[in-house]
Amino acid sequence: MNKIKRKLFSMEAILDSRTINDQLYFLVKWAGYPISQSTWEKADKVPADSNMISEYKMSVQMLGKSFYFDPLDQPPQIEDFVDVPPQKSELSTFNTKLCEFQHQINTLRDDVRFILQSQLKLIKELKMSKNVIHHYDLLKSPASQDKQQSIQSEMIQQSALINYDGSFEQGDKVEKIGRAVQIKKSKTKMYYILWKRRNNGQIPKNSWVESEKIIENDPVKVCQYLWNKLI
Repeated sequence: MNKIKRKLFSMEAILDSRTINDQLYFLVKWAGYPISQSTWEKADKVPADSNMISEYKMSVQMLGKSFYFDPLDQPPQIEDFVDVPPQKSELSTFNTKLCEFQHQINTLRDDVRFILQSQLKLIKELKMSKNVIHHYDLLKSPASQDKQQSIQSEMIQQSALINYDGSFEQGDKVEKIGRAVQIKKSKTKMYYILWKRRNNGQIPKNSWVESEKIIENDPVKVCQYLWNKLI
């Protein structure tokens, strides 16, 4: 109903009430118009000397909030007149999802920080290992070195024939990370690893690996997995 009609016709009754942003609104039925053309008005628009408010409260007390219900003559929604804020349930769901997303970001930040620290530690260890190996190679004779390489090669071949479980110790490479879990008692993070095919044609069995070990050996795959979980 437009403003001109509100001036021409008087209020007949109050049918409903709602409080939005601390402002009380009444659903006003206008004389000579059906319920479907009622309007939501601020409480101060209802004449102070009118009995409509007391009559409305009496009707609600005796007949309930839906005392005016007519399936063939439905009133308009308050959202058609007033900007209604989201329901608490929607806000709660949004806040919950926001907290979950923030938790994932914090977890990712912690894992990346741990990866960087592990990489720095690994670089230092590699430098120390190179110095030790270089010193050791100077002391070894060519004959003993060839013999040692032959023994190591034979041991690797025997291990490849016997052990089909994937592991970094056997030189296996990560194909992808399937999933990640955290053991409740020990708080240890574990990753389920799918391994690449070996040079001899064997496909290692999938296995669970501690997070520290995979971060040390293949931090890129860990970052890719964590990033994909956030997308």
